[in-house]
Amino acid sequence: MLTFTVLIFCFLWFVTLFNPLVGSSERLFAGDFRAPDPPDSIIAEYQASYVQHKWDATGISHIVSGMIYASPSVGSLRMDLTYGGIIASSLFDYANGNSDGTVPNYVYTMLPSTATLGTCTFYNVTPAYPLFPSNILTASGATFAGLVHDNLFYADQGPLQAWDILFGGTVSVTVFLDNNNMLVRIDFSSPTRSTFTTTRLFNIIPGSPAKTLFSNPCPTGSPTSTPISSGGSRTV
Repeated sequence: MLTFTVLIFCFLWFVTLFNPLVGSSERLFAGDFRAPDPPDSIIAEYQASYVQHKWDATGISHIVSGMIYASPSVGSLRMDLTYGGIIASSLFDYANGNSDGTVPNYVYTMLPSTATLGTCTFYNVTPAYPLFPSNILTASGATFAGLVHDNLFYADQGPLQAWDILFGGTVSVTVFLDNNNMLVRIDFSSPTRSTFTTTRLFNIIPGSPAKTLFSNPCPTGSPTSTPISSGGSRTV
């Protein structure tokens, strides 16, 4: 019996020594804390409702809400939004990105009401909401930033894993994942005009949105089809 007990003790010691994550904690100040590895894949294709707040050092403060449709397989991101009496649909064409890292952005806007004839504008932008591939965390060498409670939309939501990455060399991004590796919140900060953007997703439907949702709202030949540089990141 003693020999069996010694064998069990040796086995447990070996497992603990060479597998430090066994029985470890993700709580930041726990004595047995060990940083987990980033997930190999997150859910990158989805549609969801969202609310977003962006502000910067110039005094800009925009709070918008709407629907978002993300499809890395198509290479497109669409954001429908409302704010300050404006209704707009914004399409980011990642499949035809520019050599300087900016992305073609087509915006169809109705102002001051839905009874107004819509107008099209075209920009080359650094989006405030990138289209992430499913392997973004491992590909970017993401750093675990701890567990965060965020119950803005779900009172019974468990703690979210926070992961920090540097996107595009200048933009600091924190991605928040639920226990299904679904992105439910994303925060950006950029030294350009001291910009910060936080976005919450809810009513999330995983899976590829219909390709028809990514039709260009500003067809070639529209009065404003000539490229216009936005000069930096934008909320839409």
